[in-house]
Amino acid sequence: MTNTIMIIDDDISIVQMLKTIITKNKLGKVVADLDSGEYAVEEILFYNPDIVLIDYLLPCKDGVQIVKEILNKGYPGKIIMISQVEDEPMIATAYDTGILFFIKKPINSIEVINVIRNVSKNIELEKSMLLIKNLLEKVEKTDNNIQIDNTEKIENILSDIGIIGELGASDLIKLIKMVIDHKKNNPNSQYILQEFYENIAKEESISTSIVISPSAIEQRIRRTIQKALSNIAELGLDDYYNEKFIEYSTLLFDFKQVKQEMNYIKNNSNRHGKINIRKFVEGIISKLNV
Repeated sequence: MTNTIMIIDDDISIVQMLKTIITKNKLGKVVADLDSGEYAVEEILFYNPDIVLIDYLLPCKDGVQIVKEILNKGYPGKIIMISQVEDEPMIATAYDTGILFFIKKPINSIEVINVIRNVSKNIELEKSMLLIKNLLEKVEKTDNNIQIDNTEKIENILSDIGIIGELGASDLIKLIKMVIDHKKNNPNSQYILQEFYENIAKEESISTSIVISPSAIEQRIRRTIQKALSNIAELGLDDYYNEKFIEYSTLLFDFKQVKQEMNYIKNNSNRHGKINIRKFVEGIISKLNV
């Protein structure tokens, strides 16, 4: 079934570009577009699109405020934010609010295509999980009757990007599986990564008899994902059209940060590219449904 999409951006050229990309690549059906945040909340709730593409900075009401309001009112769809914003705390705030991906302007058509496809896969995965949950409830079976173990698939992806042997790989696998379980049991509910870090830390503390802090778990995961970013950047430097580079550079990372890491490797910058754990995890989960 084709996903419905709404576009909200005060730059008409951006709106037209996104419409063309979506239509040409059969990514979904654009049901409405707005050039202001004034009535955005009401319009989103009226059309109830599967995906909202929304600018960060809008006239009358900014994108983050709109996202907060629609989620508080029960909007169940996925949100992709588009903006020229460079401020890292502002971007982090946007992710924490509930957006799934962040696309930077100027628009890169490859990035837009990959992001929307990945979000669509995420939607299908959640629908499948909800269907499984409903079936289990109807036949009065427990989760033990149907076991969906994605460990091997996750390990294959981590192997693809060269981090399966990293110290934090096992923590990362646990985190991804916890997020999957959360989505299965709470398909319309947001999650807090810190709670998962705490659960992993408790499990490891019990199994090793050594007290491990949630912050230590987070840092191990962060370093592992940073290594993945470096590996992907290396692939891009060797061959910009490498299949793994094309897929994973936008699936798991902000493409601008991949290019920043490439510049760092080439000694054209003294700053590494930055990673976002939530985006990485959501990207892995969307890949599992391929």
